[in-house]
Amino acid sequence: LFMLVYYRMSGGIAVLGLVLNIFFLFGVLSAMRGTLTLPGIAGIVLTIGMAVDANVLIFERIREELRAGKRVRPAIEAGYDRALRTIMDSNLTTLISALVLAQFGTGPIKGFAVTLGIGIIANLYTAVFVTRMVYDLVTARRTVRNLSI
Repeated sequence: LFMLVYYRMSGGIAVLGLVLNIFFLFGVLSAMRGTLTLPGIAGIVLTIGMAVDANVLIFERIREELRAGKRVRPAIEAGYDRALRTIMDSNLTTLISALVLAQFGTGPIKGFAVTLGIGIIANLYTAVFVTRMVYDLVTARRTVRNLSI
C-alpha cells in the first residue's frame, strides 16, 4: 500500500514485481514439495522486505536523475544502473548467509534459509529485470514526459 501511495504508477510496477516474486517463490517451494512452516514464513517476510528495499533504492535513484534534469527514459536507465551495485551487494550477502544457514542449520533454521535463498534469487530477478522491462515497455510505447515517482 505504501508503494502505491508514495510512488503512484511506479509503485504499481513495484507491486507487480513483488507479486511475481511471491509467485516464483511459492512455485519453487511447491515444485520442491516443501511445506510452509513458521520459519519459512519469516523467510518470506524478509524476502518481501528486501524486495521493497530494492524498489525504493531504484525509485530514489530515478528520482535523483529526474531532479538532475534528465529525460524520463535516460533517468530510468541511470537509476537502475546506479542502484544495481547496492542491490546486488545486499542480496548476495543475504544469499551467502542463507547458504551457510542451509548448510549448517538443522530443522527450522534450514527451512528459513531455503525459503530466504529462493526468495532472494526471485527478488533479484523481479526487482532488477522484470520491473525494468515493464518500464521499458511503458516508455517505448508512448512518449512519457513526466514519471509519477
